[in-house]
Amino acid sequence: MPKPLRHVVSLAVLGVLAAAPVSAQELQESIVLSVSPKMVRWADVYKVRPTRPDDPYYHVRVIERQKDWKVWQFNELAFHMAVTPKALETSRIDKKAKVYSYKDVEIRSAYHRWLEEPETRSEVPVCDTDILSCIK
Repeated sequence: MPKPLRHVVSLAVLGVLAAAPVSAQELQESIVLSVSPKMVRWADVYKVRPTRPDDPYYHVRVIERQKDWKVWQFNELAFHMAVTPKALETSRIDKKAKVYSYKDVEIRSAYHRWLEEPETRSEVPVCDTDILSCIK
């Protein structure tokens, strides 16, 4: 591509990016909940940024996986749970463990449904102690 045309294209791309509306970002992390010689349990955590006054919770999906299982094998212990910030911190442990990223379309759509349809919020359990106690 000729140099003058490259500059025009670059400016056009920057203009489109600058004109695009800023949308909410979704914070996502995985936290380790428990580790044993055979099993790892973790939570994938989601939170829309900027935070919304009508949603003080973090939203989690809880997964367990035996260490000798194939990469694609796992158990989903909780599909969607709302968790208080205190319960999230209480649940987090300092041990390191290998966690995997599995398809999360369902939790993301359930979370967005929570945000956009407040009447459905009663269907989602809210944890205010620690995550593993709440799923038992």
